[in-house]
Amino acid sequence: MTLSRRHFLGATAAATSFTGLGLTPAFGQTKTIPDWHLGYANAPAQGFGPAPLRLVYGKAPKGLQGNLYRNGPAQFLYGQDDYIGHWFDGDGMVQRIAIGDGQAIHTGRFVDTNKRQVELAANKVMASGFGTAGHPDFAVMGPDDVNAANTSVMVVNGELLALWEAGSAIAMDAETLDTKGPKVWRDDLTAMPFLAHPKREPDGTVWNLAVAGPNVGVYKIGKDGVLRDFGLLNMGIASYVHDWAMTERHLIIMVQPWINEALRPPVVEGFEWRPEEGFKFLIVDKDDFSKQRWAQGPARAFFHTGAAWEEADGTIRIDAALYKEPVLGAGGGLEEIRGEWAGRDGSMVSDLTQIVIPVKGDARLVETGLDGEFPQVDPRLHGLPRRLTALVTGPSAKTPGSTSLSVHNWDSGQTDTFDFGDTLMVEEFLFVPKPGSTREEDSWLIGPVLNLKTRTTDICVFDAARVSDGPVCIWRADYAWPLGFHGTWA
Repeated sequence: MTLSRRHFLGATAAATSFTGLGLTPAFGQTKTIPDWHLGYANAPAQGFGPAPLRLVYGKAPKGLQGNLYRNGPAQFLYGQDDYIGHWFDGDGMVQRIAIGDGQAIHTGRFVDTNKRQVELAANKVMASGFGTAGHPDFAVMGPDDVNAANTSVMVVNGELLALWEAGSAIAMDAETLDTKGPKVWRDDLTAMPFLAHPKREPDGTVWNLAVAGPNVGVYKIGKDGVLRDFGLLNMGIASYVHDWAMTERHLIIMVQPWINEALRPPVVEGFEWRPEEGFKFLIVDKDDFSKQRWAQGPARAFFHTGAAWEEADGTIRIDAALYKEPVLGAGGGLEEIRGEWAGRDGSMVSDLTQIVIPVKGDARLVETGLDGEFPQVDPRLHGLPRRLTALVTGPSAKTPGSTSLSVHNWDSGQTDTFDFGDTLMVEEFLFVPKPGSTREEDSWLIGPVLNLKTRTTDICVFDAARVSDGPVCIWRADYAWPLGFHGTWA
C-alpha cells in the first residue's frame, strides 16, 4: 500500500537496541538496519514486563487512574528471511499501561491465536492474510484460523477483547493479558467477523459491525457485555469497511467506492477503485433496521472516523480523515518490514473533513486542510454534538511516521498543535475525561511516542485544552515495543 497506518506510525531505535530487548529485526543481519526499524522488529516471545516506567518529565496528574490498552502487530519474521507479506498480518500484541497513584507499569503479551500457535510450531509463515499469500499446506476452515487479533482492543463489563476486522474478538485477561480464546456472542454467531472499530454510547451500550462482501451484520451489546440484538443489512456492493459512524439515533455505514469482490488471499491485490460510484452513506434507524435512507457524496477513500452527531433538524455531521483516492496498494508495508522505506510519496495526503449529510439531498464536505490520521473524540460525547477532534498530524519526511499531536475545534476552525520534532514518532492519542469534569476541554490526551534519541517508548499526557504547551508529564520505559494501531482507555 502507498498509505495506511504505517505512514502515521513510525518506528525509531538504533540497531543496538535489538540486542538489549531480545527483539529480532525483521530481516537477517546481512544489511544495515535503519534507525526507525525497531517498530517492525519481532517482540520477545514471552512479551514484556510487568515493568515500571520512569517519570522523566513533569508531574503525574492527580485523578489519572486506569489502564491504557494498545494493540498492534509484533511478529514479522520467522527464521532469517521468512517475512509476512504485509504489516497488517503480524501477530497481535496487546500492551497494558496501568496508571495509578502517579505510577505507570507496562505489560505486553502476544494474543495466543490459532494462527500464532501453528506458525510458531512450524517456524515459518503459514497463514494467508491481507497481504500474505500463505502456505499451501495451511488449512483454512474459517476466519479464525487466520485471525491475527492485531488491530484494536475493547473492554466491556471488565472483559478485554483483542479485535481484528475479519474474525472473532479474542478474549484476554484484563490484568495478566493471558489469552482466553474467541468470544462467542451467540452460538449461531461463532466466528462471525467483529470489526476493530466498535462504537460505544455514553450509557455503555456497544454497537459494532460484521462485514462480509456487501453483507453487514449489526451487533448491539449491553454495558453488561450481553448481546442484546443482531441484525442484517446490505450495502449493495463489497466496499472496504474498516470504520463507520453512529449518532444518537442512527448507524451510518460509509460505502467508499473501493471495492473487493474477490476476497482471495492476498486480499490487498483484489481492490478496485471506482470513483464513478461516489461516496455513499447508508443511514439506518437504530430502533428499526428496516428504516433506511441513502445519501451521496463525491468519491473519497478513508480508514478512520472521529465520530458523528445529529442536529435537531436531522442533519448528520461526521468527521473523518479522507483521501482523494485510495492509498492502499499491493505490497504496502512490506518495504518497512524489510527496512526499505524510500520516503513519503507526495500523493499520500489526508484531509480532516466534516461530512455534512442533510435530511434530503447530497452530502457536502467541509475540508480543513489538516493532514492527519487516527481522529479521536471525548467518549462522553460519542454520537452527540461536540467541538473537538484530536488526531496525529505532521507526517515526517525522514521516517515513516508523524511528528505532531493536534486538537481541532470545529466551532472556531482553530487547530492547537504540539510538534515533537523528527526524532519522535507519534501514535494514536485518546481522550481521558478528568474526574468531575463536563467539558471536552476538561480532559487529558494520552498516547505513546517512539523516541529516536532515547530508543524508548514514552507515554505522554497532555491537557486537551492546551496541547501546544507540551506534555503535562512523560513516563518512559527502559526499552521500546513494536508500533501499535489502536487502543482504549478503561
